Amino acid sequence: MSGTNDMRPDFQRMIKDSNKRQWDFILVYKLDRFSRNKYETTIHKHTLKENGVKLLSAMENIPDTPEGIILESLLEGMNQYYSAELSQKVHRGLNESYRKGQYTGGPVIYGYNVVDKKNVIDDQEGEIIREIFTKYSQGHTAVALAKDLKARGIRTKKGKYITDKKIYQILCNTKYNGKIKHGNTIYDNIYPAIIDDATWQKVQDIHSENKHAPGRKKEIFDYILSGKLYCGDCHRPMVGISGTSKSRNVYYYYTCLSKQRKQHPCKLKAVDKQWLEDLVIDTIWTMLSDKELIREIAQTLCKIHEEENRKNTNVKSLENKRLSALKASNNLIAAIEAGIITEQTKIRLKELEAQIAGLDFDIEQEKQRHYTFLTPVKIESFLNAVICGDIREISVRKMMVRTFVREIILDNDNLIITCNFTDTTTKYRIPKEEITTVKRQSARKTADNITKCSYKLAALPP
Repeated sequence: MSGTNDMRPDFQRMIKDSNKRQWDFILVYKLDRFSRNKYETTIHKHTLKENGVKLLSAMENIPDTPEGIILESLLEGMNQYYSAELSQKVHRGLNESYRKGQYTGGPVIYGYNVVDKKNVIDDQEGEIIREIFTKYSQGHTAVALAKDLKARGIRTKKGKYITDKKIYQILCNTKYNGKIKHGNTIYDNIYPAIIDDATWQKVQDIHSENKHAPGRKKEIFDYILSGKLYCGDCHRPMVGISGTSKSRNVYYYYTCLSKQRKQHPCKLKAVDKQWLEDLVIDTIWTMLSDKELIREIAQTLCKIHEEENRKNTNVKSLENKRLSALKASNNLIAAIEAGIITEQTKIRLKELEAQIAGLDFDIEQEKQRHYTFLTPVKIESFLNAVICGDIREISVRKMMVRTFVREIILDNDNLIITCNFTDTTTKYRIPKEEITTVKRQSARKTADNITKCSYKLAALPP
């Protein structure tokens, strides 16, 4: 709250209650305690006057005469001037501190200490920050991380446990990446970076994905198909759910969002989470094991990448400028050859030559900045590295879905997987008997269902 505006609850209540005419005066120490904004002061004083209330200053003797009107206006103007000047000085001091990379006040955030007006990394807390970012980027949820940190007795600077909300605040705090915004300027000299750019960007990408598929954050193992899995009956997204039986066993499923919210009748029943995820992973794994298909994918991606580089708008703009400068230069050369030569012609020709040389440099620099030297061999190496990964690892499974799957459509007879790198779809037909068996298992709470887990990772929930 500030005297430069009237956004003060008690102040507004006082102005409103003046309408009840229960008092005749408002006494302030000085007029600047009432307001330091001439416009708002005039409005509120008029309201008080209409309600029969007079504003009095204890330290400023303002007579009730025509001269008092001038004095009161002068004091109000001085109060507003003082506020504006003070704000200017504070901002000037802050800007100077930011330029020098100094600590600018406020609570010291977790992971840093202040030494000689400089933020320095706390070694122990810095390791915790790195652990939070690293594990979150590997697929751990904020809830799971908070439980782990609490079990280890790790607390904040105020002695409180690090909650999942606190972890989300940490993951979104640009200071850990070494950057802070003040006004319209981003400074990178105030907080030493604890998190490198690659890890930071990976975490922000996960945040962006989770906004569209919040079901991914429900469990430590995640519903990795959320955001890409759609119901083939009503065409709504499918989300992850869990249920607990009377025997206290927890079961995990994917179900249609319409059915869960009871918005639209849907004939597709909930399907076992682990069975469906294994089926999708198996399909991708089989596809990536096809060497001929891998080679075809690599060549297609290279062509797309090269086409995007050719469509680079910055390069095109620079090339157009170079073409215009070259055309002007050729015109001048033609004029000189025709005998039209002056001192201005020579100067302009030199300017154009310098401009063309500068544009050549900028064009080459822009091409180098966007060109990533992708080759079919490198893409094949990346895809083969995915095949060599352990698909029992949740991070590998999530990476496979995120990288290769555009969408998955599930109905009672088919599972259709659309890949990111092709306009066609890869269809995997599920045998009807298998669907019937899985649905029966999903609906039945028996002892044999309790032990049904992934054949690839028995530690995962069913």
